[in-house]
Formats: sequence, structure tokens, C-alpha cells
Amino acid sequence: MADTRSVTPYPALERHRREQRLAARRRTRMLWLALPLTAATVGLLYLWSPPLAWLVGAIAGMGLFFALLPGASSVDPGELAGVEGERAALDGLRALPDDFRVLNRVRLPDPRLPNGERELDFVVAGPTGLWVIEVKNTPGLVQVVPGARHWPLAKRSGCSSCPAWNAIDNPEHQLRDQLDAFGRWLLMNGVSLQPRGAICLAHPEVAIRDADEAAYPVCVPSQLRDCLQSGSEVRLAPDVPALLDTLSGPVPRPTDQARKGRLRSPSEPRR
Repeated sequence: MADTRSVTPYPALERHRREQRLAARRRTRMLWLALPLTAATVGLLYLWSPPLAWLVGAIAGMGLFFALLPGASSVDPGELAGVEGERAALDGLRALPDDFRVLNRVRLPDPRLPNGERELDFVVAGPTGLWVIEVKNTPGLVQVVPGARHWPLAKRSGCSSCPAWNAIDNPEHQLRDQLDAFGRWLLMNGVSLQPRGAICLAHPEVAIRDADEAAYPVCVPSQLRDCLQSGSEVRLAPDVPALLDTLSGPVPRPTDQARKGRLRSPSEPRR
């Protein structure tokens, strides 16, 4: 199993699940209280006026139906969908061998952005190099169109059996920017290494067409292990583990070695 000690929790997902558990317990208590009370009331009314008893029973049944519906979550639906996809991808990454290390929600310094940093869904280090994993959690049939601005998306709409056609932004562009930023940050910290990238479509109801045509590997969570283990081995510089430690904590800054302007390739020995 992969080393996931640097993985940080997902507060939004934990809050959502906690709210759902509390709501389920409240619904259970309400059910145990309301059902006997409703049955007794309807039974007594039936002795006096059967039509009235049927009316009260129908109204009480509708009230119970709406009262037992799952409540709304305080977590934004878009944020919740994102973290659910990342959690599914994390489950797939855990299946990697123990010589792989997984970091999530990596805050990478990037002076080219207004806020000075960008967030990477996952960074994975292992025998095949450094990987950046971009996760999308969109259901439907996704068709990979290399270089296009959008990828076509087909999914069922409502109760209709006919698919609704839509599109998602091509994640290759976002992943390319992330890889460039990560490579620059490594270079600033004295490591000359080009990271590799992969796209994970994490929704349980997703299908991928023409995945082999993409510029980067495109897979579902269950395929992440084979995807990241493929390819030739890459010898990581000795400084890489320490650099990853800085990424798993506060926002990292260039090291003193990088400030001196000395760059060392992965194959160059220490002095």
C-alpha cells in the first residue's frame, strides 16, 4: 500500500458526512415517534368517522414522506462533488506499492498567479518519477479530443432515455500549466526534473472514449495503479523527499540552495 502519511483530510466531506449521519439519526427518532402516534390517531378517528380517518392518514403519510427526505448539506454542491472525486482517486492511489508516496491538496507556490500559489489535487512520487494527478468528477460519457478547448460529454437527463449533450473544459490545459509550474518550482529548489501528469475521471458513472488519444494518460480511479507504474524508472534526486515534506506543510519557499542559483540534476552526486 502506498505511503499516505502526508495525506490531509477533507473537512468539507467530513462535515457533509457528519451532517448526514446526524440527519439520519433524527429521521429515525422521528419515525419511531411519529408512526405509533399516527397509527393510534387514525385508529381512534376510524371508530368515529372512517372518511376522516382516511383523510388524516393520507395527510400524515405525506407529512412523514417529506419529513423523512434527506436534508440539504451546508457544503456547497460544487465543492462537495470535487472532494468526493478526490476521495475516490485517493482510494485508487492507495493501491500503489509502498515505494510510492502520495500527497494531496498540494499548495504550490506560483508567482505567476495573483494569489501566489496554485493547488494540485495529487502529487505522487515513486520509481516512475514525480506525478501530478488532476481529478475531475463529472458523470457521463466523455470523449477525449486532444488539443480542443472542450471535451464532448453525453449523459442522461432526468427520466428520459435520450442522452443530453454537453461539454467539459479540456483538463489537459490545466494539467499542462500545473506541470510547468511544478517543474519551475523544482528547478528553483535545485532539482532539474520534469514531472509527469495524468487525468483521473473519478465519478462512478463515467465512461471514457478515445482515452489513448489524449496528451496525458486519462483513467478512472481503479486504473491509477497501472497508469503510474507504467513507463521507465526515474531516479529521483536525494533532495526530492525533503522538498515534498515542505509541500505537505505550510506554503513552501525556495531553499537557500536555490537562492544561490546552483542547480543540480537528479543524476549529479552530492559533494
